[in-house]
Amino acid sequence: MKIVLNTSPIIFLGKINCLHWLESCATEIIVPKNVVLELGDYSLPSFIQVETLSMVGFAYVKGAIGRLHEGELSAIVLAQELSADFVILDDLLARQKAQHLGLNVMGTLGLLLLMGKKGLLTNQKIWDYIGDLTQQHGMYLSPKIIEQLREKLSIVAQTH
Repeated sequence: MKIVLNTSPIIFLGKINCLHWLESCATEIIVPKNVVLELGDYSLPSFIQVETLSMVGFAYVKGAIGRLHEGELSAIVLAQELSADFVILDDLLARQKAQHLGLNVMGTLGLLLLMGKKGLLTNQKIWDYIGDLTQQHGMYLSPKIIEQLREKLSIVAQTH
């Protein structure tokens, strides 16, 4: 499976020490150079490849910046250019844009669930990480999404 990452999933997975699990979830993990620039001093693991957009893709991104950020647009364009299986985005507008363009979209939570399916994380650990992301690291999830996740993970007594 080939995935293209935007900035926020890298940051969120890094904050909960799960970025290393990505290597077991996909055969190719790619970020656009613009995302690396957004990350600043953040050091990417060696299994994450950095790719440059085509000239056409670069021109599109520069012309389309507005409601979406450069990193989000770059991830969407690179996912198209590389025929990626998934583009990994958390921002709702970016996800909608990618879906409108026919891309398969997953977010940080989808990656955590995938890690669970691969046997890397238990449902309880995923739930704990969701709590960390929402309570300590600024990820917003609607009450409806939290309830859906709780049910999906079969978490009974605890809430976040």
